[in-house]
Amino acid sequence: MGLLRFLLALSVVLGHSSSLFGFEFVGGVIAVQSFYVISGFYMTLILNEKYVGKNDSYKLFISNRLLRLYPIYWVVLLLTVLYSVVLSVSSNGNDLGSFSYFYEYWDSMGIVSIIFLIFTNLFLFLQDAVMFFSLNTDTGNLFFTLNFHRNPPELYNFLMIPQAWTIGVEIAFYLIAPFIVRRKLKVIIPLIIASLLLRIVLYYHFNLKNDPWTYRFFPTELVFFLSGIVSYHIYKKLQTMVIKDVYLKLVWLGVLGATIFYNFLPIPGKKFLYLSGFFLVLPFIFMLTKNWKRDAYIGELSYPIYISHILVFVVLKALNIPTLGGMGLTLAVVTIAFSILLNNLVAKRIEKIRQKRVVASR
Repeated sequence: MGLLRFLLALSVVLGHSSSLFGFEFVGGVIAVQSFYVISGFYMTLILNEKYVGKNDSYKLFISNRLLRLYPIYWVVLLLTVLYSVVLSVSSNGNDLGSFSYFYEYWDSMGIVSIIFLIFTNLFLFLQDAVMFFSLNTDTGNLFFTLNFHRNPPELYNFLMIPQAWTIGVEIAFYLIAPFIVRRKLKVIIPLIIASLLLRIVLYYHFNLKNDPWTYRFFPTELVFFLSGIVSYHIYKKLQTMVIKDVYLKLVWLGVLGATIFYNFLPIPGKKFLYLSGFFLVLPFIFMLTKNWKRDAYIGELSYPIYISHILVFVVLKALNIPTLGGMGLTLAVVTIAFSILLNNLVAKRIEKIRQKRVVASR
C-alpha cells in the first residue's frame, strides 16, 4: 500500500500549499486519519507476526518504533534550526524564523513552560497536547483552554515542525498498542463504540465542535487506530480465501481513484464514506501489494515527505523560487526529491539497524 501512503502524504502537502492542477486529493484531515488506520493495521500485524517469541519485548517494540521516527525528524529539526540561524544573521535579527515566538515571549515564560516546549520539540511526545494549552503571559504558566485560537499566543507557534503533532498522537498509540492489538474483537469493538460515543458527546452535548476537539483529541482519534486493528482481523480471514488478482487490483484502483479525485466527487457524506470504507478495503490492498518492492519504496517516502514539507515550503518562499503550475506542484516536486535524499541517506541506514535488533533477539 505504498502508493496509497504516498498519495495521502501528498494530500497533506497540497493542503498546506495549493491544489495540483485542481486536484487536492483527500485533504490533510482525512489523510492524517487514514494514516491512523494504516498505523493500527501495521502495528497489529507486526506485534502479532514479528514481535513474538524471543522478540516479544515491549522495550524492543517501542525503541524500534522510535528509531523509525526520530532520525528523520531530528535531521529536519536540525535543518530547521540551522535555517533559522542563517535567517536571523542575514536579516540582522529582524527575522528569527522558528525562534520568533520563543524570542518574543521568553521573558513571559516560566521554567516549566520552557522545559515542556523544548522537550516536546525534541522528542515529539505530547506535541498534540500543545493544542489544548495556552500561555499565561502574566504568570508564565501554561493553562488548559477549550479553544487555543481564543487565547494568544497560540502555543503551536512554538513548534518548530508544527505538522509533527500527529506523530505525538502516533506515539501515544504505540505506547498502548502492545496491550490492545492482541485482544479479540469482542474487546476492540466496544472500545471503538466508546471512542465514537465520546466524540458524539463532546460534539453535541458539550458543543466542542472546534479544532482541536474534532481532530487532535487522542481518545476520539483512537477509533481510527482501532479500525486498523479490525482491518487486520479481516486480512487474516481473507488469507484463507483464494481471491483473484484482478479483483484485488480493481479494489486498489478504486481506492487510488477515490483518493485522487476526492474533491471532484459530488457525493453527500463522502468523508464518512471514505473513512468508513478505508479500513474495509485495506486488507485487500495489503494482500495485493505486500510483495511489491517498488511500491514499498514509494511508501517509505511518505514519512519524510510529511515531516519535511513545511521546511521546504518556507525555504522556497524565502528564495522566491518560481512556482510553475502553482506552489502545490513546486512544493510536491522539491519535497519528493528532498525526501528521497532523506530516505536513502538516513532512513535506510537506520532501518538496517532496526532489523538487526529484531534478528539478534531471536
